[in-house]
Amino acid sequence: MRDVKESYPWTKDRKSVANTGNNGRVFVSHSHDDNERCAPLLTALDAWGVDYFFDTQGLAAGQQLNERIQRELGARDIMLRICAAATQRSFWMSLEGTAFRGLQANDQRQGHSARRVLINLILDGDYTREPFDAATLFIDAASRPRGVWLGDLARGLGVTGSHGGASVSRRALVGYGAAAVLAVGTSAGAGALYLDYHPQSALAVAAQKGPGSVAWKIVGASPQKDVPAAPTVAGNTLYTMSVSGLTAYDLTRMSSAGPARLWQKRYTPQSAFTSVAAYGDTLYVGVDSAIYAVRAATGAKLWSASPPDSDGGAINSTPVLGAGALYAISETGSLYGFRAKDGAQLWSTKIEAALSRDHTSGPAVDGSSIYIGSLDHHIYALDARDGSIQWKLLTSGKVISSPIVVNGVVYIGSADNYVYALNARDGSVKWKYLTGDDVNSSPNVVDGVVYIASDDKYLYALDAESGNPYWRAPMGTLDASSGLISDASPVTCQPAVTGDSVSVIDTLNFIIRSYNRLDGAVRWTYTSRDTVENVDPIGVGGLIYFGSGDDTLYAFSA
Repeated sequence: MRDVKESYPWTKDRKSVANTGNNGRVFVSHSHDDNERCAPLLTALDAWGVDYFFDTQGLAAGQQLNERIQRELGARDIMLRICAAATQRSFWMSLEGTAFRGLQANDQRQGHSARRVLINLILDGDYTREPFDAATLFIDAASRPRGVWLGDLARGLGVTGSHGGASVSRRALVGYGAAAVLAVGTSAGAGALYLDYHPQSALAVAAQKGPGSVAWKIVGASPQKDVPAAPTVAGNTLYTMSVSGLTAYDLTRMSSAGPARLWQKRYTPQSAFTSVAAYGDTLYVGVDSAIYAVRAATGAKLWSASPPDSDGGAINSTPVLGAGALYAISETGSLYGFRAKDGAQLWSTKIEAALSRDHTSGPAVDGSSIYIGSLDHHIYALDARDGSIQWKLLTSGKVISSPIVVNGVVYIGSADNYVYALNARDGSVKWKYLTGDDVNSSPNVVDGVVYIASDDKYLYALDAESGNPYWRAPMGTLDASSGLISDASPVTCQPAVTGDSVSVIDTLNFIIRSYNRLDGAVRWTYTSRDTVENVDPIGVGGLIYFGSGDDTLYAFSA
């Protein structure tokens, strides 16, 4: 990444926002493309108790700022502008900038020239400055460590100390339905048209709920006790797989019973089913020993494929698409490649994993390679074209963690107590981090941070580049005198990350735990009425989804 211009970091004419006489309330102006990249920023603002406005609704070119956005612009004296590659093409940010300049001009005419403050937060090192970039303060978040630029921002906002206790998000809005449009002039707040807003989507309903509260739920998502439904979200559609089959729900249409059902297709798994994998207009799901490809819009079957009868094992991982093929492992330890357009088997490779139905590693695809762990203590890389082994790394324990590949690095855990970061090209160890017990959880990598749980009953946040820990959080009650953690069991799921939170499921105690992404502080916990065994939570759009053995699928505000 190239260094930003020298004028971007703290400049000689910088002013602390605390000294400008403004109200300290922040409007975050950002491109819709950068929603996820803003997560560390929002986590910090929440932890500091800053009152801010951050909207995740996409605005198309040709639209205008609605009344709610204009009202928030007028009420907040600090604009925190996210400067990235997408900024130059963001029509919405252009409108917000015009409105803010108009408010500054109006303040100047009234003799309050220092009231409104613009802070530019530079996310991309090659960001090109624009005429609007006459900011009070420039902060370089592209080439400096997160802790450094967050410290700069805290001083710029006049934040003098951290708040004790659990932080509560003061985000004004996460998403909402249609609203009025209004031309923006040099005094954007004047003559605004105020409407009564009514949430029109599942995400809008969730925006009104506090962290740890049930945003909505679907009762009857799984008719069989102890077998929770598995959720997948793609765009505005929720897909669930359960013993009753595959169901699609419209997240933009909400009622007291949850999102509206679009369609349902009956499947009757006898021994196993997987989560749904959604790729464009096609869904893939494993049911017993078969993989089904169906149309996302209707659920109509396109094709089905199965390992040969000689395999005799159920599909044991959610199918993964890459390089024109679909990949999945059977419970006998054979990895299969099926042609994506018709399900024809392309190849199979035995990776020497013993028979196991409950916990085995699933594949990850990056370009022309597939990565997967094995019960034979190895981490494998295979050629996606023919299944040949490119390299394998021997660890000192079985590997049931499913890898994730980000920027040419494979992240995975092993029962030898280590979290590994491997160079995808040759399997060489970039770094490894020692925990206190087996690492059977699958990692999640978001914004340069690896989130992963260990059987030592801690959740870890590690720097993806170096492996250095940001924090570790006990997944239960820590006795300071003995160092023992009670009310907790080992976690094998992949942590769910969305917004300010990272969440995991304690399957033995039926507990969902949510933590602050910034420092690992507990945000909330929820105890299910029944099992959440073999369920990975997913985090999307500020919601945590998970199925429970009480036949209900829950959506919690993260």
